[in-house]
Amino acid sequence: MTVLITFDLDNTLWDVDPVIVRANHALYHWFEERLPGFNQHFSADELDKVKKEVVEESPHLKADISKLRIEMYRVALEQFGLPLVDAQRLAKEAFAFFHNWRQKVDLYPNTKDVLSLLAKQYRLAVITNGNADVFSEHIGLGSVFEFAIRADQVGVAKPEAGIFYEAANQANLSIDNMIHVGDHPHDDVQGINVVGGRSIWFNRHGARKWMLDWGKQPDSEVHSLSELPNAIRSLI
Repeated sequence: MTVLITFDLDNTLWDVDPVIVRANHALYHWFEERLPGFNQHFSADELDKVKKEVVEESPHLKADISKLRIEMYRVALEQFGLPLVDAQRLAKEAFAFFHNWRQKVDLYPNTKDVLSLLAKQYRLAVITNGNADVFSEHIGLGSVFEFAIRADQVGVAKPEAGIFYEAANQANLSIDNMIHVGDHPHDDVQGINVVGGRSIWFNRHGARKWMLDWGKQPDSEVHSLSELPNAIRSLI
């Protein structure tokens, strides 16, 4: 039987918070060099307010965090006094700079070894609501994944069924031949369970306990990526 193992990325293959913090630090200096005073006018809290305003006006952007971030910068730059054309251009340049830093992740221990082992036995792909690019040279996982489904590219986000069906369609497999691995109880576990696939909850170090109000329990649970091979075998 051909089996497709799909992976969430942020907080499943690496911690995302340090990545975003570093990217934002780098972007702070990028803006300071090009637009002195912008950072003082738009602190992190102020940018967050702009982001919320953008989402209120364009709710569909919640599924496309790349466009959402570009639009957040565009609005802030216009409010800072730039003409529309200049704000649009600089917003795209700012996002490109941020996005490059966003790929500079620190993989969890044994990530490459485990994925390389799994790739010899199963088909592997990505389903993510984030905008990390596993084929980026910074991440260096392109050799183990066949494809990646990103919410910002397909316009639908986990836990919606469409993003899981998109992966099944690309693999030309029935969704009941899919096993999805992810850390989020709702987006990952419930998302795949609802459409008939199987779930492996990545609960790093076993820090959390499954809550009853989260819904149906995962088909399996792992506390480190090294446990994945055995967990997958137990489901097949």
